[in-house]
Amino acid sequence: MGFSGPDTTDYENVLALNHAWLELAQRDSGLRRGLDAMPDKLRERMTSLTNSQTARLARTPFLLFSFRETDEAYWTNTLVDRPGADLFDIRPTDDADTLISAALGFIWQLARRNPYALRVICGATLYWSERIAELTFFELLDAVRATGDPPVARFGMHADLWRKLLGSGVSRQMLSCHAAQMTALQSILTQAPGARQEKWSLAARSVGAPEQCIAESNETTQT
Repeated sequence: MGFSGPDTTDYENVLALNHAWLELAQRDSGLRRGLDAMPDKLRERMTSLTNSQTARLARTPFLLFSFRETDEAYWTNTLVDRPGADLFDIRPTDDADTLISAALGFIWQLARRNPYALRVICGATLYWSERIAELTFFELLDAVRATGDPPVARFGMHADLWRKLLGSGVSRQMLSCHAAQMTALQSILTQAPGARQEKWSLAARSVGAPEQCIAESNETTQT
């Protein structure tokens, strides 16, 4: 059976979300908590990119940040146990809250419209996509906000991947930049672990939502 990948609009959204996250991570202490898994030197590099480097890295063809899509235990806890944290315990800035809401909205609608594309964009399993699509957007947003957790750097502990992205992946040379970003994409698609369906089923049922079926040219300077 054939399937369609991300379309142009999907990638435009990925670019916009990546750019916003990279910029906010430089000045928002709450979002910077999501970089804690990265080695110190790479975290410092990430938060000191120039505007042109940020723009190039944002073109990576997948979301650079993650809502822990492959962490089965985390999502079971988020949807079933519902930690009950007050939304204002760790109050995100307005800009951070806008980013989180926009990213979750993008993920949620893509899970419903084209879960295969979501696989490419954030390494999510089809099963995870289906579980998210069974929620209303409000339920998803409410559950994530209640954790008080910021999105994290995707594969933040994989130093080699981020060393490549923060090196060749921000290069002014188009071929080198593109190759580094595509290599990173391949790593995301081949290394993301699968989720166990039985525990996810419990998580989905506990929410009580009804069942639903569920895509610039190169810049020329590097500093």
